[in-house]
Amino acid sequence: MNLILKLAWRNIWRNKKRSFITIASVLIAVFLAVFMRSMQLGMYGNMIKNVVNTYSGYIQIHKKGFWDEQTLDNSMVFDDKLYNSIINTDGVIDVIPRIQTFSLMSAGKTTKGVMLQGVDLEKEVKLTDWSKRLVKGRLFQSNDRSVMIAKGLAKFFNKTVGDTVVFIGQGYHGISASGKYTISGIINMANPKLNRMLVFFPLKLAQEFSSANGLITNLIISKDDKAEMNDIYNSLLKKIDLDKYEIMTWEKMIPELKETIAVDNIGGILMIAILYMIISFGILGTVLMMTEERIYELGVMLAIGTKKIKLTSMLVIESIILSLIGVIAGMLSVLPLVLYYHYNPFVIPGPKGEALKDFGFEPVIPMSTDIGIFLTHAMIIFAIALIASLYPIMKVKFMKPIAAMRSL
Repeated sequence: MNLILKLAWRNIWRNKKRSFITIASVLIAVFLAVFMRSMQLGMYGNMIKNVVNTYSGYIQIHKKGFWDEQTLDNSMVFDDKLYNSIINTDGVIDVIPRIQTFSLMSAGKTTKGVMLQGVDLEKEVKLTDWSKRLVKGRLFQSNDRSVMIAKGLAKFFNKTVGDTVVFIGQGYHGISASGKYTISGIINMANPKLNRMLVFFPLKLAQEFSSANGLITNLIISKDDKAEMNDIYNSLLKKIDLDKYEIMTWEKMIPELKETIAVDNIGGILMIAILYMIISFGILGTVLMMTEERIYELGVMLAIGTKKIKLTSMLVIESIILSLIGVIAGMLSVLPLVLYYHYNPFVIPGPKGEALKDFGFEPVIPMSTDIGIFLTHAMIIFAIALIASLYPIMKVKFMKPIAAMRSL
């Protein structure tokens, strides 16, 4: 076996040009497959992250009926019993209370309907880094009597930090809700639709404004990054009183986002399938060329008494080594590009970018760095390369030494 391995290694580097062509074909295949899929899955992840971290959360608990009729009258008390039931679930990091309502926002002669969210920033940071969202001003403290507005609203009202805005709406059980507050900060929600409608209050101030002291409308579950959303959801179903509360994943709360991703993903899979077909023919063509070049050499080895099993073993080992080098080189070559576009997302220009904004999505594509993408496509390309190596094996199996030597 050691002799066969040595022969295979020497054969690879005996004809460097031939080996480099084989390695290059595998390298390019891995590079293109990983690059395309990282871009696609990165876009999906960014879409989910923007909506989930800023609006719905991965899992949300609210009073039964709230999602169908999102009013303060469907708010609930967040007591220790409910908190303990949730926090003691595997994969749950924290429980984040929010109060959500709608109001008219007014400044001068300009008025617009907005969504108010009362949040506890000390807990919200477990979902997302709010300091990165801050465009101007400062993040409010829990006892502040100021608000933060999304940058789209700031532009609409032509207001900035330190300006005063008025809110008029309906509070708990129909009580009139009104107040005048200073803007402490302007926030970029990384979602065009949310940027045009969201105002953030400190949780206590929002409860006071809406006459809903001690009440909340929804609980956001902060989960461990390694925990599976559906596992947590199924565990909570067994713990929570479903006659009083509803538990929903983001997929149920925002089904249109899930459907959009599913439909687009089908197109992506088809593109990858076409790419794999092209890659397969490219690798097979390379193997065919290399095999035909070696017909005389293989015929001589058979003529001097080399057994076919040893010869095919040598060819398989050569294919494995060349494929491994190509796969590893492909992953290493695409990695810097994936990392660069992960931290410096590609911005979608022109009409396509505007179309994404109209649907409420940020027109950027941060590439996914999920190691699973690299390993999955590397293994697929490796398998294709090994399947292609069946051709020289079959060629040797049916080879006649004299005919092979005459082919020169």
